[in-house]
Amino acid sequence: MTASDHGTVEARGRAISKVATGIAGFDEISGGGLPKNRLTAVVGSAGAGKTVFALQTLKNRLADRGEPCIFVTFEEPIDRIRSNVASFDWDVDTLESNQFHFIDARIPDDAVVTGAFDLAGLLAGLSALIVETGARNVVFDGIDMLLSSLKDERLERQELLRLDSWIKRSEISAIVTVKIFGAGDRDQIRADFLQYMTDCLVIMAEIVTETGSSRTIRIAKFRGSGFSGNPVPVVIGASGIDVIAFKGIRVGYPTYTGRVSSGVPRLDALLNGGYLRGSSTLISGSPGTSKTSLGVTFAFAACERGEHAVVISFDESGAQIVANMLSIGMNLTPHIESGLLTIVSFLSSGRSPEEHFVAIRNVLATRHPKCLVIDPISALMKADYPFSAMICESLLDLAKSQEISVVCISLLDQVSGTTELSASQISTIADTWLHVSYVARDGERNRALTIVKSRGTGHSNQVRELVLDASGIDLVEVYVAEGEVLMGSARAQKEVAVKRLHVLEQIAAERARLSLDRQISEARAHVEAANLELGWKQKEVDLLIASEQSRLETSRVDAIDRLSLRRGDDDGPVTEGGTTIVPVNPR
Repeated sequence: MTASDHGTVEARGRAISKVATGIAGFDEISGGGLPKNRLTAVVGSAGAGKTVFALQTLKNRLADRGEPCIFVTFEEPIDRIRSNVASFDWDVDTLESNQFHFIDARIPDDAVVTGAFDLAGLLAGLSALIVETGARNVVFDGIDMLLSSLKDERLERQELLRLDSWIKRSEISAIVTVKIFGAGDRDQIRADFLQYMTDCLVIMAEIVTETGSSRTIRIAKFRGSGFSGNPVPVVIGASGIDVIAFKGIRVGYPTYTGRVSSGVPRLDALLNGGYLRGSSTLISGSPGTSKTSLGVTFAFAACERGEHAVVISFDESGAQIVANMLSIGMNLTPHIESGLLTIVSFLSSGRSPEEHFVAIRNVLATRHPKCLVIDPISALMKADYPFSAMICESLLDLAKSQEISVVCISLLDQVSGTTELSASQISTIADTWLHVSYVARDGERNRALTIVKSRGTGHSNQVRELVLDASGIDLVEVYVAEGEVLMGSARAQKEVAVKRLHVLEQIAAERARLSLDRQISEARAHVEAANLELGWKQKEVDLLIASEQSRLETSRVDAIDRLSLRRGDDDGPVTEGGTTIVPVNPR
């Protein structure tokens, strides 16, 4: 089955026409509205919102489509109904126009029922009014008050069938509201018969838990049409009925590549430039780990860029947040006065989660921010509330559809903060998850920040110490000693010890250098002395050689001289000193 833009559902060749109620969430789960020219039953307990749903549908059809309407009441006086709807921000002129008709069909309090009665007279009068006004929509509000007076289940079913037949002949769209208390068999029999008889059955209920109450709406039957049969939350606020429809499929939104600063430069560096624009970031941690400071710093950075930011706080008032941020050098007042920053403070126990959702949605529609901080989103989580996870997911989905960058704060159940578990259960759908924890050592606690994940972007896997001072928030560079990350005073002590060890090592190195210099100098002196001694020895050798050569030469000359003094007849070789001397004839 497919729903067209005109509220028509094609089902096996037949066209099921629908008329929008103007209640956006309900039209979404019903695939276009209620069946046209058919009977719809809206059943539920007292206070579930049946009358408001019916009135709002008529009001919207008159305002949006120009279709005259008739409202028949069997329970409340018309004046009271008008007084009740005056609290809504509806256009009063619409309900007071000559195209919106109220008919009081209540049984008078002093009336005595003496026999069976039927709806024939009322329906005849309505037929005449329809012809006169051209009304196309009729509501029978609280018809169970009339039917219960019959005291006969057979007659009750007969009148309901009479009503159904009249609606079909008149070709009008009709809504019947019926209270179901669930206390007796007759209530159940009436509900079963309505489910059989009507073309569309809408059940409105109230869930009462230990932490509060919530209204829901569910389409139990829609003949000839597809619909979402799961119950969804309902809020009755200033605009009347507001149905929070949960989408069955995730809508494809544009993928943004731009970055927005977290307000902490070193955190931006760890995230390769900051958070992705239009993404959702979860900051989880124990109480006192500076989650709020990180979130508000993000909003402050947005205002510094000239972008609108909204902070939704469930823990502190706006004035308290402004005062707290001054302690880390951040003055929010100028941005609040300029309108760039809006701080809205709610009480988590004052409203149901769906009421908070609608309130936040209204703030976004009014302020049109680019950045949103919810502190903490875990305030929307109630253990006994069935729609908590869906409310949170719808809130993030709404922000993405408007290109809003969201930072959600989540409080952990464990004070120790040793378990990286998001109490809000949205860690799986958040794009980035930062976890802030305590590291207890040497009698003190220090804060540590870890990036658990960051979809679509590279990020650091390091644990950083988070520090706050008068200049703001900073992440200290990782300090690892012997395989352990040190923080606070342990880090300071280790740094002092390392510096002292470094100084001692420098002194020892200087001593070793001086010792080596002395040894080198001594070695050089020994070398110089040896070289000098070698020089003298060489000179002595040279002198000895020269002396020996001189002696030999002198001996040779003396021998020659002696030989020359001999007679000539003595010429002949003479050996002297082992040397043979041959005389030379002087001639």
